[in-house]
Amino acid sequence: MLSVLRGIDRLVVGAALGTAMALLALMACITFYQVITRFVFETPSTWSEVTARALMVWMVYLGLAACLRAGTLISVDMLMNAVGPRTRKALAVCIAAVSLGVLAVMFWYGWAMAERTATQSLAGLTDPITGANVSIGLVYAAIPVGAALAIVATVARLAEVLAGAAEPRAGPATPDI
Repeated sequence: MLSVLRGIDRLVVGAALGTAMALLALMACITFYQVITRFVFETPSTWSEVTARALMVWMVYLGLAACLRAGTLISVDMLMNAVGPRTRKALAVCIAAVSLGVLAVMFWYGWAMAERTATQSLAGLTDPITGANVSIGLVYAAIPVGAALAIVATVARLAEVLAGAAEPRAGPATPDI
C-alpha cells in the first residue's frame, strides 16, 4: 500500500513541479515580451501582463505540493529538534493534521471562488482561438488544484512517517521526486 501511495505521490508531485517550472519559464518569456513591447516599441500588449500574473498564480499553487513534500516551506523547527523521536513522530502527525485541515479549507473555498468567478472575465485577455473572454475562474481554479495536490503530498509524507519509512524532520531535506 505504501509503495502504491509513494508511486502516486511521485507522479503527482513530479508532474506538479515540472509544470510549475515550465510555467516559470513561460512567465519569464511573456514578461520579457511585455517589457520589450512597452519600453522599446512603446505599444504595450494588452494580454501579456494579465497572462504572466495568471501563470504566476498557477506556478505558486502547483509548487506548493513539491514544497510540502520536500519540507522546504518556512517552519519553526525548534520544538521538533528539542523533543525525542517518539514525540517527534506524534508532533509530525499533529502538524500533518493541521496542514490537511488548512488544505481542505483552501480546497473548499478555492472551489467556491472558482465557481463564483467563472462567469467573470479577465480584462485584456481573450481566447486566441475563439475570441471569447477568458474566465477569472480559470485563475482561481489553481487554488483547489494546488490544495488537492498538496493533500496527496501531505498524506504520502504522513504515511511514510507512520510506517517508519521516513523520519519526521524539522527542515528541508533532499526530496526524491
